[in-house]
This record gives sequence, structure tokens and C-alpha cells, in this order.
Amino acid sequence: MSTMKVECERVGKTKVVALTGEMTGDYNEMMNELGNKFHCLFGNIEKMIGKIKADGSDKLTIDEINHLVTNGKIREFYKEKNIWGYLCVRPSDYANYMFSPIDSENRDNNFARIRGGVAFFYNKGFDIYIIPSS
Repeated sequence: MSTMKVECERVGKTKVVALTGEMTGDYNEMMNELGNKFHCLFGNIEKMIGKIKADGSDKLTIDEINHLVTNGKIREFYKEKNIWGYLCVRPSDYANYMFSPIDSENRDNNFARIRGGVAFFYNKGFDIYIIPSS
């Protein structure tokens, strides 16, 4: 069960996002926790996808998902590929879920939550995008 809470507020001109609690490992609960088209970290998901594509990236292929599942067991995998996170987006309504290797729950057990979660969402018909760290 997730105890994750997301709080967004403005401090002057700065937007502050606080994530507290623990993330779930249950895929059905992840589906219940999908963000909507207007993400508190990224703004409009549709526009963010446009920026990712404009930078020369596209949604991940099945081969890239399989590469992640097989080889994404160590921290260096994410550093070498400049990965801040994975954004899983349902194309019909831009509902989304994000995984980042910097979160402790995602680093546990050889990054099992990221690898399994990304594969789960891909199999559910979500498009998967890499959020670069730079």
C-alpha cells in the first residue's frame, strides 16, 4: 500500500513540490494513482511529450523495454543513459505514472520497481518516455 503524498505550493515565484511517504509496489494501486494530463512536476503532459520528441527522442520500443528489464539492475545503467526517470503515458487521455531511479523504492532490489513497473505499463498500452537528467 502506498502512503505517498504529493504537495505542490508556491513560495514566492518558485513552485515547490514535496513528495512524502512510501511508494507502492502494487501495480493495481499504481493504476489507481495515475496522474492526469496536468502533472504537478511537468505541467501539461502533452506538451512535455512534444518537447521530448523535439529533442530527438520518442516513446520506447519493445526492444528498449526488454533492454531495461534485463540490464537496468545497476545504478550505472541510468547514469550512462542520462535517465532522470521514465514517464508512462496512456495516449488516450494522457493519464500517467512516473518512475525515477533516484527514489529509494525504485533503487531497492536491483531497481525491480522501475523494471517491473515500466514493463507493466507498456503491456497495458501506455507509451513510455525517458525523462533525461539534463
